[in-house]
This record gives sequence, structure tokens and C-alpha cells, in this order.
Amino acid sequence: MELRFVARVFWASLTSSLKMVVRYVTLRGLVAFNISVPLFWVLTSWVIGEFMTGGSGFSGFFAETTGMSDYLSFVTIGFAFNSFIFSAVFGGGHAIRGEQEHGTAELIFVTPSNRLAWLLGKMMGNLIFSIITFFILLVFGGVLFGYHPTAPPNIPLAVVGVLLTMIALMAFGFVFAGICFRAKRENELSQILWPIMVLFCGLAFPIVDFPLWWKIIAWVIPVTHGVDITRKALLLGSNFLDQDMLFGLGILVLQTIILLPIGITLYTKMEKAARKKGTLATY
Repeated sequence: MELRFVARVFWASLTSSLKMVVRYVTLRGLVAFNISVPLFWVLTSWVIGEFMTGGSGFSGFFAETTGMSDYLSFVTIGFAFNSFIFSAVFGGGHAIRGEQEHGTAELIFVTPSNRLAWLLGKMMGNLIFSIITFFILLVFGGVLFGYHPTAPPNIPLAVVGVLLTMIALMAFGFVFAGICFRAKRENELSQILWPIMVLFCGLAFPIVDFPLWWKIIAWVIPVTHGVDITRKALLLGSNFLDQDMLFGLGILVLQTIILLPIGITLYTKMEKAARKKGTLATY
């Protein structure tokens, strides 16, 4: 199939995804909804932090463990990544489920157009709003609590960390989308998988002192490395040549190279199985 046809499918799917979002809810309403949940998590962390530190807001153990003295900045950046988990991992599955519920799934998947391009367009549509939500939440965190970096922030490194995390997470998104052909309860599945990812990725706490088995699970999930890179870039001023940054960036690139083809292959196999069994549109 010619590249220009694949690009047209991707662009049509992306445009459709964006239009569906803004027509059923305003952009302001969407951003407010996506910000409210992680913002309340940050506020909860603030209450816990104030209680545990006696109102001083400083923990010697936390500072020694992470090299950062500001726990709320740590938490705000962590929970801002929650929008990428929902969009990159679960966006494709929700798109397929929506087509099934509207009775249009078979019309899409029996056409000769590239289904991967269609799914990628849906995922990218969600990710665009996630990027907006991510930066707005960072701004809210700065206004409410302020950031206290120990060095000038390295914005380019933070941007690279975010982009690599989004790309690597798409591998999980393809697998989850394929599972939705068989398991027709994507909301229930996402409600199970999402807290697991939040827990193991250390969005609200450092994982450096956790057991090895915990760290192994965390290292497999791209969010763990992405949020660590972004935190150190924005709060510690780390640069591309720092050993920790080179390691994290290398892991994200390696995960993208290994996991993305695996995710696409599994998705393709599950789609073919659903077409063979005639379960593309059943729910």
C-alpha cells in the first residue's frame, strides 16, 4: 500500500478523533475534567506531606533518597504523566470499543485501508489533548505550590523524555486495543491496569529503595523512566550526558525498538482472529 494512502488514513482518523472530542465536550471542559483528577491527587499528597512533616514540608529521608527537597514538585510532575497512561495505553482500546458500540466497527475493519494507521490516528488524537493537559497541570502545580529547582531546568531533555515515553507506551496501547476484540469490557480492564501502572511507576513516591522484584516490574513500564527523566531535568537541571539520563533515555529507545513491533504484531494477530471468528463488532 502506498505511503500516501496510509498517511491519508492516519490524517482522517486523527481529524475524526479531534472532532469527536470537541463536539461532545468543549475543549475547556475536557481539560478541566482531565486536570481535576490528578490535581486532587496532588492535593491529597499535600495533606499527607504536611501531616508527615509536621507542617514543615521538608523530609530529610526524601531529600537524601531523591536529591530533591520539594515533594510536591515531585508529585505534581509524576501525576501529570497520568494523562499519557490513559491516552497512549487505553486510547486505542476505547476507540475500538466506541466503534463497536456505535455499530461501525465492521464498516471500518473490512475496508482496504490500513487499520494500524487508523488506530494510530485515534491514539494520537488523544495524545494531543494529553500534552495540553500535561503542561496545564504543571502550570497549576507551579501556581498553587511553586517549584523549587536546585538548578536551571533543562527543558529540551524534559521534552525528549516525554516524547520517548509516549512512543514507547504505544506498544502497550496496541496490545490493549487488540485485547478489546476479545474482552469487550475495556473500562473494567483499564480500571485494573491503570492503578497497577500508577503504583509501580512511582508517580507519587521514589522506587529506589523498593525490592528488586518491584523494580523489575517498574523498569518494564516506560512511564517509570520518562517521569524520572522529566523530574531530574526540571528540578535538578540534569543534562543529556549525565549517566542516569543516558541510561533512562537508552532504556526508552530500547523499549520502543523492542516493544513496539511486539505490540503491533500482537494487535494484528488478535484483529485477524476477531475477523475470522466474526467478533469484530459484537459486544
